[in-house]
Amino acid sequence: MALIPRRDRLPIPPKNAKVYNQVCQYCTVGCGYKVYVWPVGEEGGVKPEQNAFGLDLSTPQPPLAGQSYTETMHAVTVGRDGRQYNVVIVPAKDSPINRGNYSIRGGTNALTVWSLDRGTQDRLTYPLLRVGDQFQAITWQDALTLMGLLIKGIRDRDGNDDNIAVKCFDHGGSGQGFEDNYAAGKLFFAALSVKHIAIHNRPAYNSEVWGSRERGVHELNYTYEDARLADTIVLWGANSYETATVFYVEHMLPNIQGATVAEKQQAFDPGEPAEPGYLIVIDPRKTSSYTVAAQVAPDRVMLLRPNLGTDYILANAIARAVWEKGYYDMAYLQARTDMTLFEEYKAKSLKLSVPYDEFMAQAERITGVSRAEIEKAADWIAKPKAGRFKRRTLTIYEKGIIWNMKNYDQVAAIVQLAVLTHNIGRPGTGCGRQGGHQEGYVRPPAPTPGSIYRGGPPVNVDKFLIEGKGKFYWVIANDPYLSTPNNQVFRKRIHERTEKLTKALGAGGEPGTIQERAQKILDILYQDPDALFLVVQDIYMTETARDAHLILPAAGWGEANETSINCNSRLLRLYEKFMDPPGEAKPDWEIFKWVGLRIAELYRAEGKFEEAKKFEFGKNWKTDEDVFLAGAEEFRDNTVSEEDEAVLEAENYKGVTYKLLKELGQKGIQTPVRRDPKTGKLVGTVRRYTYRFGTEDGKFKWYGTDDWEGYPAEVAKYLEPGMAEKYPFWVTTGRAQTIWQTAYHDRHLPEKALALPLPYVEVNPEDAKRLGLKSGDLVEVYNEEGNGTFLVYVTDAVKPGTLFLVMYHWRGTSNSLVTGYTDPKTTIPWYKGTRANLRKVAGAIPSVQQTASFLQQNKFD
Repeated sequence: MALIPRRDRLPIPPKNAKVYNQVCQYCTVGCGYKVYVWPVGEEGGVKPEQNAFGLDLSTPQPPLAGQSYTETMHAVTVGRDGRQYNVVIVPAKDSPINRGNYSIRGGTNALTVWSLDRGTQDRLTYPLLRVGDQFQAITWQDALTLMGLLIKGIRDRDGNDDNIAVKCFDHGGSGQGFEDNYAAGKLFFAALSVKHIAIHNRPAYNSEVWGSRERGVHELNYTYEDARLADTIVLWGANSYETATVFYVEHMLPNIQGATVAEKQQAFDPGEPAEPGYLIVIDPRKTSSYTVAAQVAPDRVMLLRPNLGTDYILANAIARAVWEKGYYDMAYLQARTDMTLFEEYKAKSLKLSVPYDEFMAQAERITGVSRAEIEKAADWIAKPKAGRFKRRTLTIYEKGIIWNMKNYDQVAAIVQLAVLTHNIGRPGTGCGRQGGHQEGYVRPPAPTPGSIYRGGPPVNVDKFLIEGKGKFYWVIANDPYLSTPNNQVFRKRIHERTEKLTKALGAGGEPGTIQERAQKILDILYQDPDALFLVVQDIYMTETARDAHLILPAAGWGEANETSINCNSRLLRLYEKFMDPPGEAKPDWEIFKWVGLRIAELYRAEGKFEEAKKFEFGKNWKTDEDVFLAGAEEFRDNTVSEEDEAVLEAENYKGVTYKLLKELGQKGIQTPVRRDPKTGKLVGTVRRYTYRFGTEDGKFKWYGTDDWEGYPAEVAKYLEPGMAEKYPFWVTTGRAQTIWQTAYHDRHLPEKALALPLPYVEVNPEDAKRLGLKSGDLVEVYNEEGNGTFLVYVTDAVKPGTLFLVMYHWRGTSNSLVTGYTDPKTTIPWYKGTRANLRKVAGAIPSVQQTASFLQQNKFD
């Protein structure tokens, strides 16, 4: 019997099937998809006029160029009318992003549709209340009443919102877009004033890129075409093949292969040389992004492997080499950057007072990268081309940088290197995030500070909760039991606090009504300050939800209209609703609306009408578009010239409607959207900062980075005598292409779960031989923070003495071993660096050995 049921044919969408435009729910790339929905029992024919594809299906589709339609692109769901419907989700040929291509993530979108014959039947479908030791279904009316009474009760007793803590998404995709984000902001920032709020993947409400934004450069500034036009692409802590697959194979790789030379000739200045691109990968691992490119262009691919935490020193070293070689345009720097602050940059980052040889020797010692490699990287990034034409370099960074030690300085150093070499604002250039997932941020101003240079850093909410503070914790669309740093400590502590409330609630009998329950909860919370009430709002029962007192079922991707932008182009599109959410699940924006209205009712009942008004923000929201249009009012007036686009917020969509987005379809419109002062028409922005930067005077603001100070105490302890021998391995972490985020959908899909049945650790062959390990063995990886059991992959992707752990797996997360250190300037954690040891676990799991592949990872020859 097959592990996964196979079929010899797929139903053909009939001509009258409903067709929707969609965008993949997973990664940052934002691949376009077409969704076809029609009743089970009906079917189209093979002739073009008989099917919704409009294709001749009597013969096979051409390889790669044809329309993809596989078993993983079909599902059967049940509508609220009780009928069964076929759902087919195929890559869109008219999408400029993927052009009909897809990854293992997007190619399985259909499998995530709620269905009675798949693992997705485990979706949450109605509110659940913990009564004793089990969850019982309750009505939305009771769930909202409980939420309202508790939030209001805490506010009334405290006179503020400081005992309310929140962990919430702040981006788009996966069912959250501008709509859900705006509603969250209206509830938490405008109606409430929640200071103890953290973003889904970190312990504070903060930007991961203040080091760039405070220089005047928003992290989303390039377009996908720049990956096709660049002379050199730098992937810095960004493993694009693994985590932004289609962006890599559809746009970066063709450039390296020389397939985009004609496009360069059209976009470049007259007489400017155009040739196949170069690729620099900067990562402690030999990633798949490097090894794939090295197969097709070994002479145009370079790998730099800095020691963990030293990337900003490396960036400054490359910049110093650029300075010494004269690979910069002083006229550009004087016209476009703050030359007073440039002196600080030259002194602190470039260290021009230190002789070049001495500077490079220090950089080699700290980073582990040779001077020859540093200088070669400087040549590939900035050496003028024949005819003295400036080189065009696109630098893309991601989690390897933003989740690095000294987050602020890491990001600042890289963006400053790009500006020094005039590699922002021209075709084929840019310096910004790859992104983790698509984005859709619009909210009222947050009552939280910025970086240390803007009144911060913001509070670490994880530590706030671990220390026994806060009384009400609302977790929305994320799973901190897997994803927060130092989470073995975090899990244990939250469990202790929630269990105190659970036990006290049951003492003397469970309350009989919602009002009595709310009152008893409030009494317990104030009698025992360590007790904690936990609400989880999600689409599945998560690890965190198991300790919750109330669970609210949310709608997911495709179950509401939403809008987001992808990160490689800021391409705004409408993700059309094509099915109803299961049971009584609701879109997040609607849950926030009803919670607000229930609190307003309670205040009105007491005659507090002004306070009630604050919570009635959603009373006129009837549709998804109502929220979208309301959010647009948060943006500034976008009637500005092309030369002034930098004054606009990166995601400004003022004036855009669902009608316009439906007309634009997969083509979308790139934010910030401007209303042209001359024509009055809405136009998108292809790339940013061609004319000015996003500062008040339009000039880039330089920053002098810190000297190398060694590792923070939380990690330095592992380097002390005795500890270094006890924990001999450096550990870094990252994603696997097969699963996404906390695997909220993927763990329920056998096609995904069987491919990655256990979390894995990559071990260098030298270390494996010394320790007697082979691929498929089980090991315990452990340190002073926590431990986990991992499946061994023996691979030279990691250097000797270094381990790589996949993060967020549901059977063990690497974050159990991550320290609680955060950058003191930003409160961003260092997920990517710690020390540990490992030991072999006796025995094996035969079923894993029979189904999992133990081929060497990141090897493509």
